Amino acid sequence: MPIILNNICKSFGEKKVLENFSLEVNDGERICLLGSSGGGKTTLLNIISGVIAPDSGNLQCNCGKISYIFQEYRLLPWVDAAENITASAGCTNELAEELLNAMELSGDMHSYPDSLSGGMKQRVNIARALAAGADTILMDEPFKGLDPALKARIIAVVDRYCSGRTVILVTHDRCEAELLNCTRIYEFE
Repeated sequence: MPIILNNICKSFGEKKVLENFSLEVNDGERICLLGSSGGGKTTLLNIISGVIAPDSGNLQCNCGKISYIFQEYRLLPWVDAAENITASAGCTNELAEELLNAMELSGDMHSYPDSLSGGMKQRVNIARALAAGADTILMDEPFKGLDPALKARIIAVVDRYCSGRTVILVTHDRCEAELLNCTRIYEFE
């Protein structure tokens, strides 16, 4: 079933972040929410995921299981990279290993988060979301901190693993949307 947002409004105190925002995302579609910081893109993902509720408007989201790649890494500090994936995503060790290899982290599978760089943590974060087997994947600036060549390779991996899934990508970089084969780009003002 599609994700349907109809006249969504959300404010934080006096600041209106979303006002009468409407959007429909079809099953298996990949869309990009593009724009500058503070425009409401992350707020919209949080509403879709149920992290926060809109002040008004209607959300229909019978989109199955959702994985969310947050801007923050949110890795468990007491377990290594592979265990961060298996513990959070409920997947097999084999899938965690496969994804860490695909994320170019084969030598760091048993490294703890405090010994990983920001870009490495982000790739574990991406692998964890892909491992969950969700029908819908929400991505909030998932490729930040990656150099351009690595970013292109990781996006190709994400593209492959997201085949048939609904994807909503938040980014400031139109090139990321193009590399991920987003079918629509919605520009926030």
